[in-house]
Amino acid sequence: MNNERRRKELADFLRTRRLRLSPQELGLQVDTSRRRTPGLRREEVASLSGISLPWYTALEQGRDIQVSEQVLKSLARTLRLSQDERNHLHVLANHSAVSKGMENETLSPSLQQILDRLGTYPAYIIDKHWNVLAWNKITSSLCGDFNRMAEIERNILWRAFTMDHEKKRIVNWENVATSMLAHFRSRYAMNMNDSWYQELVCRLWDRSEEFRLWWGRHEVSGTLEGDKVVRHPEAGLLAFRYNTLPLSENSSFLMRVYTPAEPVETDRRLQKLLHESC
Repeated sequence: MNNERRRKELADFLRTRRLRLSPQELGLQVDTSRRRTPGLRREEVASLSGISLPWYTALEQGRDIQVSEQVLKSLARTLRLSQDERNHLHVLANHSAVSKGMENETLSPSLQQILDRLGTYPAYIIDKHWNVLAWNKITSSLCGDFNRMAEIERNILWRAFTMDHEKKRIVNWENVATSMLAHFRSRYAMNMNDSWYQELVCRLWDRSEEFRLWWGRHEVSGTLEGDKVVRHPEAGLLAFRYNTLPLSENSSFLMRVYTPAEPVETDRRLQKLLHESC
């Protein structure tokens, strides 16, 4: 089943990359007035990549066929894939590609000390399922007390797409959500042996119209960083740059840290929030 799902992911990915390109971008002379297909046709991708049309059609239909490194390079070149998309293509085409990470990991107490030392910089640690495991006080002041939340409400993707108060407090919600989803799509491809990922996708599909729309675009990203603007009822607008860092080479834990865009003013407001929460 996992291999079948991986082949479907590969087929969807190739189709969406094909449809976003126009023949003119690749120097093809075509009569657009008689053309019904948006983007490139399958035969055009096959010809430009130096492979047969039946073989490429089988690939885009999710058939069980082997893909060589040379063919992957040709497809990546024809479809003008970014480096993140090339990596994603290789993961989907390689059944042995799995996410690194130790099973039954536990958080070291020293990691909580690091979070606490960050003071007015909001920060938290997530596991391979994107559930928040540890956080500092300023994060609680901004996001609420995770200790009182149900397990699914600690999942940062679930929070972004299904919790209305979370969506309303993020001024640039669409940019944040699409960026997060693109990175999750890359992680999803590497964790198809983990049924949790498919279950979360199904639950989000049922709950969020935006998720259904954007999931179908099959956008991918190898990084999880960007800008986030939060509207807080007491502190007002707070602009941050967030970075997500792996805790070690073999660990699946990630630490996300929010750095204030306006350090002096933002720090003053967050200090006040911390003081009021004590």
